[in-house]
Amino acid sequence: MREMWDGSLIHRLDEIRIDASRPLATTVNEVVLQLRRFGFALLRGLARDNADAPQKLCSLGGALGRIVAQSPRGELLEDVRDFSDVEARDDRGYRSRGELAPHSDPSTVIGLHCLQPAKSGGETSIVNVDAIYARLQADSPDLAACLFGDFPVWEVAGQHGIAEARPAASGRPVLAMRDGVLSCVIYRPFIERAAAAAGAPLDARQVAALDAFERASKAPDLTLRFHLRRGDTMLLNNRAVLHARTDYEDWPEPDRRR
Repeated sequence: MREMWDGSLIHRLDEIRIDASRPLATTVNEVVLQLRRFGFALLRGLARDNADAPQKLCSLGGALGRIVAQSPRGELLEDVRDFSDVEARDDRGYRSRGELAPHSDPSTVIGLHCLQPAKSGGETSIVNVDAIYARLQADSPDLAACLFGDFPVWEVAGQHGIAEARPAASGRPVLAMRDGVLSCVIYRPFIERAAAAAGAPLDARQVAALDAFERASKAPDLTLRFHLRRGDTMLLNNRAVLHARTDYEDWPEPDRRR
């Protein structure tokens, strides 16, 4: 049974964190339970060191489901670090050190593993979609209803990824309900980019609904904030939990970058 939680869950993180140094089958069973209950799982001790991490992450991912490519190049693991000094054309937030607002990613489950913390900043935050919806229902039920309508979709496909992105032929809701279970797909910059590229700007109600959703997703009392330590792993159900990150200052040495 999925549990609706808020920022007060911070006091239970040590209790629910999974010791991943145990056998893989034990870790997988606990991860599945945590994903079903909270929509996320925090692990410590999965890999002995950074060199060991790729194999351990792939073993865990393969035990949980089918691993999908992280990029048009077919990579199963992708660096989430600052490439802005070498990839000027790639403006996706996760490849820079800027702030990332609460959002979901395409796959059903995503794993984030910390190889190296930033010099400063880079705080991780997650927020429960059920809690966001409850806040919207209480404050702006008309805008909550709007989020179940279609919004423009920015489709990233093809061998060149972001360079070949275009508006999709059909829209998609931000929120959907099936058999009483709420799910969410949201990355606002792509919604706005798709609308602009299609020459069909969002209407005032859609903008207001996205604004209300963003305010709720950033509400301090709903948000769980923490720093991932070196070697920590976080798994998320992208339909149940949104994730975000504050901006950060990196180490000057390339091999120490976050």
